Amino acid sequence: MTSEIQSQEKVLVYEENNAACQQVRRALNEELPGANVIAVSSRSEYQREVRQNSFDLVILSRDLTEIAQGAMVQELRLSDQEPGILIVSKANDPESIARLYDAGCDRFIAKERNWIDELVPAMRHLLRLRRLEEENLKIRAKLTEANLLLEEKNRRLDDFSMTIAHDLRGPLGGITMKLDYILESLEGDLPERAKQLLIRALDSSKRITEVIQAMYEFAKLGAKAAKMGAVNLEQLLREVISDLNFDESLDIKIGIGDLPQVWGNAQLLRRVFLNLISNAVKYNDKEEILVNIGMQASVDRGLAKYAEIFIADNGAGIAREDQRGIFDMFTRGISTGRGEGLGLGLSVVQRIVDLHYGQVRVESEPGKGSKFILWLPVEPVEFAS
Repeated sequence: MTSEIQSQEKVLVYEENNAACQQVRRALNEELPGANVIAVSSRSEYQREVRQNSFDLVILSRDLTEIAQGAMVQELRLSDQEPGILIVSKANDPESIARLYDAGCDRFIAKERNWIDELVPAMRHLLRLRRLEEENLKIRAKLTEANLLLEEKNRRLDDFSMTIAHDLRGPLGGITMKLDYILESLEGDLPERAKQLLIRALDSSKRITEVIQAMYEFAKLGAKAAKMGAVNLEQLLREVISDLNFDESLDIKIGIGDLPQVWGNAQLLRRVFLNLISNAVKYNDKEEILVNIGMQASVDRGLAKYAEIFIADNGAGIAREDQRGIFDMFTRGISTGRGEGLGLGLSVVQRIVDLHYGQVRVESEPGKGSKFILWLPVEPVEFAS
């Protein structure tokens, strides 16, 4: 068991009674030889050690009043080192002990017969917890650094993609205009075969231009995500629905349940729900189109608390084999419905949800509609705030 305590771990013992102080020190050195134990018996020595050194564990073994001990605990908790705190005292009434724990004490031992025998395992336990906390902090720091590096690489990739897309749009626009001019000015003089080839070339040029423009817009999403704040989701949904322009002949019913306030970028989230609601209508094969939006759960993911938001429809549904790549760029999961597109909408949804450190998934069966589920933070994400 002694091997569990590492040599760099330092323990400060504050015991007013000099004989008891040495007794504690001997017991700890015998049972935990790997620990560096410093014992003091006066307030001035204690204050000097706390100011000059950092400790993993501080043991206060004095017959102090509850108020004095509470103040000392708070002082240690406010220090940069934040050591583990173990208090040994004869004052053992439940209310006083409860106040000590409220102040930040990690462990209390009543100073009764054989209390030193209880002190050693308690100290070992607190040092083990301290070491685990330090390891967790190191891992968290590495993960945060890796996340920042990844975000920087993604930003550079977005910048590169925007630059390439921007540089390609000009020449492609010129090609499209020239082809259009040739077809208009020489239409009667062109052989039929040449005319058909030019029409096909013009259509291809327009499609490529649309793809390049879509890639440019996709790359710009990351820059917009820098501005985050509280978003009233219910209000945003009502604004999105009022902005949608569907065929008036369609029988569309959109229901909105109770929705929470979330943390994110309102402009980007507007795009998410615009895409999902549009798809729910566009790819719906029913006479009466039903779309329901609500919150089905609250999830604590460690980084932050998340709301699980769903958008469900009664449309054609998506086959299981088509669901795997449905969030990839230029992929369309279903071919039935009332519209066509580049297949970029769901990849944009995925990208925006990723920028909010959330998740998106789909539940669907052919003929039974689709349900898209989003995890969106309801508070600032810890390492991103």
